[in-house]
Amino acid sequence: MTKLFRTFALLLAGLFAMSLIVGCGGDDTAEEEAAPANFVSAAPPGGEIAANGSITVTFDNAPADVTVSAGTVTVAGKSATITGPFTPGPLALTITWADGTQALNYTVTAPDTDPPAVTGGTVSDGDKDVDPEAINTAAAIEIEFSEDVSGNVALQTEGGDDVGWLGKVEGNKATLELVKGKEIGNETTYVIAGKVSDAAGNSTDVSVTFVTKGKE
Repeated sequence: MTKLFRTFALLLAGLFAMSLIVGCGGDDTAEEEAAPANFVSAAPPGGEIAANGSITVTFDNAPADVTVSAGTVTVAGKSATITGPFTPGPLALTITWADGTQALNYTVTAPDTDPPAVTGGTVSDGDKDVDPEAINTAAAIEIEFSEDVSGNVALQTEGGDDVGWLGKVEGNKATLELVKGKEIGNETTYVIAGKVSDAAGNSTDVSVTFVTKGKE
């Protein structure tokens, strides 16, 4: 009987020790606390903003518990977008999140109802005899707009097939970057197609057609 009791006691001691080991190991797998988020920039950083405009705030890490003193805020990753409508006149905007606050000052103007317009670029709509070698050497095609926009653009054939260049929209410019092996050719019709919007949500369908010249 004594021997049986001793065996049972040793078994309990072993199970207790094992539980301690497992418990300590659990601490090693605990999730790390989220890194604090710090304010990086705002676009626009200040100045005038339309009553129906928006403000994009960027952080170095994903912010938590974001609130604003005016407008509505939507958080996606490291960015927070603040949309109106805002009241015309001076706007002292305060952004508050779990790790801090940031003050931004604007002057709110009348609602913006004008869509962005194409103002220039490497090629213009209707251009003919465009030198493909010059464009391939530059490895890029740019389209400029009347204001800052967001959206997408693509380089296509006349039939609507994607040529394979990389499209990027940033600030008041859209850029198409050449991918090696996807150079444009001679005597071909190309279309830069896409859609862009300004901060107030006014959108423009982009359609710039150009024709490259024949081989010399």
